[in-house]
Amino acid sequence: MNEYSTLGIKEAFTAYDNPKDNADTERVIHSLKEECIWLNEWETFKEVITGTRKGVKDYNMDHIHSALDYLSPDKFEKKLEKENTIKNAA
Repeated sequence: MNEYSTLGIKEAFTAYDNPKDNADTERVIHSLKEECIWLNEWETFKEVITGTRKGVKDYNMDHIHSALDYLSPDKFEKKLEKENTIKNAA
């Protein structure tokens, strides 16, 4: 736990039985289940790993969010990186 404070990360603990405490994470996991997990009947563990990785990649590349200016997580991150590069150059 000391590693968190060394990195400047403040821990936030939530109740295990209250999804509202962790709504963003719960939403991502639900979307992954709806759009990837529940749609497939994999036969091997390797297929589960490969399919889940593809599902996460698709989510990050294609799934737009109102909280991210209607951009996908990937595009939003690239936008932030570009803005920070411009700020740091100035």
